[in-house]
Amino acid sequence: MNGRGTQSRTCEAGKWSAPGACADPDVCVDGASESLACGLNARGTQVRTCEAGKWSAPGACADPDVCVDGASESLACGLNARGTQVRTCTQGAWSTPTTCADPDVCVDGASDSPSCGLNGRGTQSRTCAQGAWGTPTACADPDVCVDGASDSLVCGLNGRGTQSRTCDSGAWTSSACVDADVCTDEAMETRHCGVLGRQSRECKTGQWGDYDVCDAPASLSLQVTGRRDMVHDARRNLLYITTSETNGSGLVHVYNLVTRQFDSPLLTGGSFVGIDLSPDGNGLLVADAGYTETKNWIHQIDLTTGESKKIEFSLDFYEGGTFTAVYTSATEALVSSTFRGSGSVPLRKVNLTDGTARSIRNVRQDTMLTPSADGSTVAYAESNTSSGAWGRFKVDAQTFAGSGTNWFVYEIAVSRQASQYAVPTYEGLFIYDSALKLQTTLGQYADTLPIGAVYSPIADELYLAWYSYNDRAPSIDVYSATTLTKQRDIEPGTGLFDWTGNHAFGNGRMRVSRDGRLLFATSGSDRIVIYPTGL
Repeated sequence: MNGRGTQSRTCEAGKWSAPGACADPDVCVDGASESLACGLNARGTQVRTCEAGKWSAPGACADPDVCVDGASESLACGLNARGTQVRTCTQGAWSTPTTCADPDVCVDGASDSPSCGLNGRGTQSRTCAQGAWGTPTACADPDVCVDGASDSLVCGLNGRGTQSRTCDSGAWTSSACVDADVCTDEAMETRHCGVLGRQSRECKTGQWGDYDVCDAPASLSLQVTGRRDMVHDARRNLLYITTSETNGSGLVHVYNLVTRQFDSPLLTGGSFVGIDLSPDGNGLLVADAGYTETKNWIHQIDLTTGESKKIEFSLDFYEGGTFTAVYTSATEALVSSTFRGSGSVPLRKVNLTDGTARSIRNVRQDTMLTPSADGSTVAYAESNTSSGAWGRFKVDAQTFAGSGTNWFVYEIAVSRQASQYAVPTYEGLFIYDSALKLQTTLGQYADTLPIGAVYSPIADELYLAWYSYNDRAPSIDVYSATTLTKQRDIEPGTGLFDWTGNHAFGNGRMRVSRDGRLLFATSGSDRIVIYPTGL
């Protein structure tokens, strides 16, 4: 083909024979080229060239096809590649895969917080495992109702009322309950009445019935010969009453307000005057008008054991017996005394533990001592002096401050926190503030005036015992300690009080129980009347 083959011939009879077959090493013509079919489906082309009679190696196949016609395959697919889809080869190209058949609904390990709850405002979380969502956590739903919902509810004390409500932003907004009932059916209500009495009423069909009859009297009246002072023991419901006889046969009576009977006396054989109950309610101090040439004394009584002891003091010049004794603490007291004539006596501070005493001030005879309910202050009124001297002793500071009315005084009252003082005088009742500045007077000389005063230990109330020179009936009135105006009557009545002049323990002397419920008033020469205060 390229002249590189050989053939032979033989001369026979002078003539060449026909040449033999050409022995040609070449298979192609040098420089010739050809295209060959190739590829997956023989639709590709590749070129080769003849060099030195030999075909060169074919060039790269330019194959448009990517697959063998008619072939098919399954592919992994889906969220976690666990799904399957199929594709088929046509004209050398893969068809669009079939839809993925994926068993999974989520990507493993993924988590989300789907909304939940009545209005979709709640939150919960869930996690994907093996292509499936786990159980959601409990829905944290702030809402309690579906927005826009409404309903009507029964309401009220007995479920007979009505009210409507509407759901707004997941919460109920309710209208006011329309309820005609004022109490719960079959409920019982009890109130104090009379002297330590109680009365009850029952609720029926939502309304209170009438109170039943009070099981105690509206007041109690006691006749106690030689009566001087009294103090109430609210814990034991006992009233301790001192009496004073010239022959020294006085008593400390015990009146039981529950049984309304007198129990055995605590002390006998004295001339007992002022009396006070200890701060803890377990002891009594009793002043005694008796004295010897060198001594006077008070009595200290332990109410838990019934035992009593006498605490003695050395007499000052012309001093008589003791007059009032009040606690300033569980272990200390102040004691005033009388004078054999008219003069000044020591005001003693007494240590109740060891019985020692010292004078802390000179005061007039028969000085009245009254402690405030909070124990911070002892007020004193100096009897038998025209200056009307009075003052106060601050227990913590151990200091005195004094004032005067310029009228004879015989009694004094101090409010529960020592913010006000009431001083009965011949001219009327003088009211002072905590700075001992005069605020006002009530009543007037030789007309109608308070002869006794006491403050409530639990309320801003002032109780006044009124005496009248004219036709007005004596009475016990309740005044506001704030406005100093009358609030109500305790009792109006003829013959309630007589004028006894300058006499601290005469009629019109009043005390209030520490619980504020009972008022005790002396009336006439031997009478004690017990009233409820209305608190």
